[in-house]
Amino acid sequence: MADAAPKTAAAKRSAPTLVELVRRHLTEQNEPRSASEVSAALNQANPERAPRTTVVRNTLEGLVAKQQAQRAKQGTSVYYTAVSAQEPPAAPESSTEAS
Repeated sequence: MADAAPKTAAAKRSAPTLVELVRRHLTEQNEPRSASEVSAALNQANPERAPRTTVVRNTLEGLVAKQQAQRAKQGTSVYYTAVSAQEPPAAPESSTEAS
């Protein structure tokens, strides 16, 4: 019975983190996703983990802070997309134009 604990700990260490799962899911998508959509997809793919939407939203915001994801607001909704390794994050738009 004592052997079960080390096997479980080893399995947890080899399992991807929530950050890795969220980043991977965003990279596989062709269009922006909301936190609830990402959460639902992760719950379906990993029912043993079942992260709450608020935890997924915080994870997504962490990726935005690390410039590994982008946030876009549409009305009251917020959508996230992955930032690919090839393209740098979008520069803030300038309101001045060259004359």
